[in-house]
Amino acid sequence: HGNRALYGDAFALARKLHVRAVILGGDLAPHAPVKEQRVFFQEFFLPLLREYRSEIDSADVFYIMGNDDWRANLPLLVDCGIERFHHIHRVVRPFVGEFWIAGLGSVTLTPFALKDWERWEDGLTSPLRFDGFRSEPDGSVHPFDFRGREWEERLGLDLEAIEREAKPERTPLVCVFHGPPHGTALDQIRGGIHVGSREIRKFLEVHRPLLALHGHIHESPAVSGRFAERVGDTICVNPGQIMGSDRQIRLQPADGP
Repeated sequence: HGNRALYGDAFALARKLHVRAVILGGDLAPHAPVKEQRVFFQEFFLPLLREYRSEIDSADVFYIMGNDDWRANLPLLVDCGIERFHHIHRVVRPFVGEFWIAGLGSVTLTPFALKDWERWEDGLTSPLRFDGFRSEPDGSVHPFDFRGREWEERLGLDLEAIEREAKPERTPLVCVFHGPPHGTALDQIRGGIHVGSREIRKFLEVHRPLLALHGHIHESPAVSGRFAERVGDTICVNPGQIMGSDRQIRLQPADGP
């Protein structure tokens, strides 16, 4: 969410640990209009990234946008010319060693107005909002409504794009999905209500990636008391939360007590 100090801390830690990959799991920019987010990318984010990537031992950087990022600014990142800066939304790419990585910025409907990365899924429950706004590459913003577009706007279509590339030889797989799987410690809002994606959970259960990284529901670890959990064979983690990070990781199954 555009926290400049945390970006600085993240790349400082990457230098200290000599990591081979840095993963940015969405919600990159501050909560702001299109133009303000663009200024953030132009004046802070991309210069910071260029400085880091100019270092001899710097790592590859993999990223997706999140539901709080206006899609209008994605071309600025994709076309920035920074080497080994990989956009991984809806694709599967080589990762570290024999590993592969897949990304998905899409989430299910939210109560918020920015709809660039939201997708329809059957079985959604409140709180959510059907109408809002989507952005265009020229920076313009236009009204958008999911009603009547449910079939063409399905989250499952994005997952199908990943499935077409997730061939058996492209294992072991790491998934960076902004939205968390439904019914876990990672998708709970106040009151313990689960708002994650059933489609994402099904994908994890079928394809069994080694690791899945999620964000989006930042308060969930504070609500559930955990920021990591297993879904089948997959370890699912919310590494971006700021609440409950001192808690011990308890990798109990999602269906467990």
